[in-house]
Amino acid sequence: MASAIPSRRASAPLSQLSGGERVFLVLPMVAGIFFGLVPLLVPHVLAAWTGYPGNDPYIYWLAGAATFGYAVALGLGIRQHAWTPVRLLVVAVLTFNLASLYACALEIATGTAQPVVYLILSASVLFVAGCATLLSIHRAAPVAAADSATWLTWYLAFATILAATFGLLPLLVPTLFGSLFGFKATDLFLYRQAGAATLGYAVMGVCELRSRRWEELRLPVLMAAVFNGLSFLASIVALITGQGGWLVYPVLLASCGVTGASIAALRRNGH
Repeated sequence: MASAIPSRRASAPLSQLSGGERVFLVLPMVAGIFFGLVPLLVPHVLAAWTGYPGNDPYIYWLAGAATFGYAVALGLGIRQHAWTPVRLLVVAVLTFNLASLYACALEIATGTAQPVVYLILSASVLFVAGCATLLSIHRAAPVAAADSATWLTWYLAFATILAATFGLLPLLVPTLFGSLFGFKATDLFLYRQAGAATLGYAVMGVCELRSRRWEELRLPVLMAAVFNGLSFLASIVALITGQGGWLVYPVLLASCGVTGASIAALRRNGH
């Protein structure tokens, strides 16, 4: 599977992305755009296309918000040609797609897989192989010293705990998660995919706490701002239309706080 990325020249610096590597990263970016905007804007169309009931549009919105965050961050990262700004994004994409493989395997094993599951399975295998190869190629890239503010560490810890909670629960126990918050929980594959996308933020957050280098943190913080900003707007709509159950209240508060802290970090360049 290492051939998922064209080989780089031996003389190419480890701190730079090769042309083939940048082309590869366009693929998860495009997937993030499609599987981010469609459930976010037209969840019932996605449900009809994939063959799932689509009974919980708020979960579709949150899944779309989480996935679209990847697309925005990757799009900006690819333009920079450098490895360091995208390293943690690659970790997040790898985690997302490893968890996605788990979700696909469960769906196939239970005999409930729709054709879209096999499409996502194929893409996830490609993305896992490509991201693992990228991380291996650049494992010896030089790193700088930590330079972000102490308050940012506390914010990252808080956001990481939230992402881990709202990633693992729908991924591992989607029926319990849905019923706990008053949803019908019929689209279990979507619940698991939403959890997989959110878990990518959690693992990325752990890496951010280990790094604390603003050059690496900037795009992940932007990614969190997009995810939580859209989640906040989706929660407002859900609150007005009565579609979010009581999950809307913790998500509304958490996404507002994370969005505000993310914007402050971006404005202050991590200080």
